Amino acid sequence: MRNVRRALTLGAALTLAAVAQLAPAEAVVKRPPGGGESCTYSVSADGRDATAVCKNNNNHPIEFRAVIICGWTWDETGPWVTLQPGKRKASSGRCVGGSGVGGVSADVRDL
Repeated sequence: MRNVRRALTLGAALTLAAVAQLAPAEAVVKRPPGGGESCTYSVSADGRDATAVCKNNNNHPIEFRAVIICGWTWDETGPWVTLQPGKRKASSGRCVGGSGVGGVSADVRDL
């Protein structure tokens, strides 16, 4: 019985280790902008392009990207942008079809 428990424990540990290795890079915790970031959002005059501009007020680097809600078509995201402390940059995306931009926000992840 003791050997069975050891085998089950070892099997569970190996399974957890294998699952952890399968987690994609995207599994890094994403969150909305908090107190350490200040972001502003804009939409182009034609309503197709959206931009998120964020400033990193933290004492460590972060990454962020624009998250664009597109009416009547697939939502879009801008590229991930790395921000060092005190810096400001932009991430943009475009709604290709449908009724254009319905909203814009940002995803943030700590580095």
